[in-house]
Amino acid sequence: MNLTKMNKNIFVACDLSNQKEVLELLEKIKDEICGIKIGLQYISQRSPGDIRELSKFNKPIFYDGKFFDINNTVVNSIKALKGLNISYATVHLLNGEETLTNAAVISKELSIKLIGVSILTSFSDHDLKKLGFLDNVEKQVERLIKIADKADLHGIVCSPHEVKVVKNISKNLKCFTPGIRMSSEKHDQKRTMNAKEALDAGSDYLIIGRPITEGNPKENIKNIINSLK
Repeated sequence: MNLTKMNKNIFVACDLSNQKEVLELLEKIKDEICGIKIGLQYISQRSPGDIRELSKFNKPIFYDGKFFDINNTVVNSIKALKGLNISYATVHLLNGEETLTNAAVISKELSIKLIGVSILTSFSDHDLKKLGFLDNVEKQVERLIKIADKADLHGIVCSPHEVKVVKNISKNLKCFTPGIRMSSEKHDQKRTMNAKEALDAGSDYLIIGRPITEGNPKENIKNIINSLK
């Protein structure tokens, strides 16, 4: 098995608070992943020094802060990422075109690729309706992708079910897809696929957390990579 070829799409979601646990996890699977995703659970507990320490694995770091606020706050939040040695950062596409465009300009100055979050994979059409959205998930994602394309973002976080929608609108936007499940157990996700299905649908990168981290991470990720053959 050529791991260099097979692992090029997998970011592990380090949904842990403890630095020691994260370092131990990454040490076990560093050769089987292409990148490290840190989310709110990790970010809320760890220091800038802890984030920089992850650089020792020589993998791109995906800072999933999901910034969503007024223009000034979002832009300054992006500026505050300077010096953390991260490669990617996320913002909610609901920020709108003006804020996203300004954030994209700043992120490029910092050599950070800005990724727009569309609709969380835990949301269904019914959930959007309860929140007052008139469109279903696919239509709302389509609307947000057009905004992301105009704002010149690097990529999109979306479920694997919406990848084709993204690619039909913009060939340039990279698709980062969470909601990867290797069994029928979906946890709190609703719009899921397995790893091979997601890549076949056109996903550029898979963001995988619990299917790797729960149980034996080394065995779990080897099974995922084997499924991609």
